[in-house]
Amino acid sequence: MRPLFPSLLLAISVAAFTGVARAGDQQPPYDVKAAFAETDTNGDGEIDLCEFHERIVEVFYNADTNKDGYLSPDEYVRLPFSGDFKDADPAGKGRISLHDFIGARYRQFVEADRNQDGALSLEEIVAAYEGRKRP
Repeated sequence: MRPLFPSLLLAISVAAFTGVARAGDQQPPYDVKAAFAETDTNGDGEIDLCEFHERIVEVFYNADTNKDGYLSPDEYVRLPFSGDFKDADPAGKGRISLHDFIGARYRQFVEADRNQDGALSLEEIVAAYEGRKRP
């Protein structure tokens, strides 16, 4: 099983962007530390499951550009570090529901949580990001 860190980072990176990029739009460079700081809403130096969940929901609705309640392959692929569509659409429906999206991202959270304390530190996020950057 290959790691799913890129999509985890997507959840955190949405804080660094004002919205999902449209064809031809330029995105600012990804800043792991700034995105982490924005996602860590209580400022305790960790991203807990509640903060992670809030960000994932925000990512989903920002990515759903046609507002039909699902992510199509085209919407999904526009996300930074989106990974394989099939990983988030295990039933092969050709679209990703919020439920499926949260499930896929939760699995990535667990993978990134190296010390298994139920929260992601900046170091864990940086390690995941550095290990899975797109060329």
